[in-house]
Amino acid sequence: MRQKKAGIVVFLLLWAILFGAIRAQASVIVKGPPEWLSNAIKESIIAVMREMPSYDLASQERLLAMVSDRIFEGYKIKSLSVKSKDDVFVEFVPTKLADWKVKVTAPRLNSPCDEWFRQDALGLEEILLSMVQGVPIEALKWADEVFLKEVKKITSLRMPGWEPHVLVSKEDDSYVVNLSFAATQDLVLAVDTHVFSKSLPSFWQYEMREKLLEGLSPIIGVPVDWAAKHEDKIERLISEKLKGTRLASTAKIEFDTQFVPSRIARTDVRAESKRYSLYVWGAAYGGTEEKSTELGLHLGRKAQPFPSWDIELYGEAILFLDDGDSEERLGLRWSPYRDIWLGAERELDEDKTWYRLWVEGGIKAFYVWWRHSDESENNAALGYRFTEHLSLELYLDERDDDEVSVRAVGNF
Repeated sequence: MRQKKAGIVVFLLLWAILFGAIRAQASVIVKGPPEWLSNAIKESIIAVMREMPSYDLASQERLLAMVSDRIFEGYKIKSLSVKSKDDVFVEFVPTKLADWKVKVTAPRLNSPCDEWFRQDALGLEEILLSMVQGVPIEALKWADEVFLKEVKKITSLRMPGWEPHVLVSKEDDSYVVNLSFAATQDLVLAVDTHVFSKSLPSFWQYEMREKLLEGLSPIIGVPVDWAAKHEDKIERLISEKLKGTRLASTAKIEFDTQFVPSRIARTDVRAESKRYSLYVWGAAYGGTEEKSTELGLHLGRKAQPFPSWDIELYGEAILFLDDGDSEERLGLRWSPYRDIWLGAERELDEDKTWYRLWVEGGIKAFYVWWRHSDESENNAALGYRFTEHLSLELYLDERDDDEVSVRAVGNF
């Protein structure tokens, strides 16, 4: 009879271990251990009770007690009640209390990523300490996977992309939960930077791009998901890095940054001076015999008499390389809203006034400008900007015999 009962105990033990994760609709109450551990114990007890032979309740209690003593090492049953297979109450107490400590080790990161990680980890030691407080060391032998699963659940929200590793060690009379982290795939391997401006020449944009690459070097090698969580901090880092240049202060440059996390992360920066505008362009025409190539210069001085109201006094000079002719203009324009400008300009050689509209777009976006003279002539273009420095336009000039042409424009 004893051998038979022993065989049943072994049978139930195997089922509890193998199928402890099976969930069932049962009223099983486990008291004593912390919630994360009680849930694991509850699932194992449910699995055991599902396979419990149809003995009387007293025998079921004795069998459950025998199984529990073997499975839940470090705990002993203080109170046990089985009213049916689906109605069980068990209270556990630890056989020996352990003194716990928690140590969180952050991965090696460059500034400011190291500070961001420390902020993510604030309070983590206290949370883990509350999880193991009152738990006997023996319990982590059979509940180590459950404990690690709970730790991952906590850290995945705080540090997405970082895999937690738990190691329990002994120091004097205390046990220490050592928590460390390793980066998981995918990682940020490189950063593709783009700086675009309608008010600054290209060589200054190249200088800002180099500064940008230097400022973003700390995020190389961090998990993409973690970089996505700190997207706003990375964008502020970019702006602060660029605002630290002498040019940014002198020209009163404002930066609009966008960081897109991925293996090859993309950074787009729109840099516009609130004080000056200076850019040079070159253009090549197709579909017309009257123009072939040109070089242009735009130089302006900006002011902001009211918040969000920018005005600019500017001059433009265009040299047509095919015949050596030139065109000079002086103008005044103002921006009622973001990339929209309205203005008027005086063509000096022809003594003619033009009224002008600009709707400026960014990279990989359309833009349009239109001029209408006091002699009812129209000059306009609808363009698409492929890169920071190259765009293609459908060009209209009613002063030419070939009114419509195609123009490729490069910014220098």
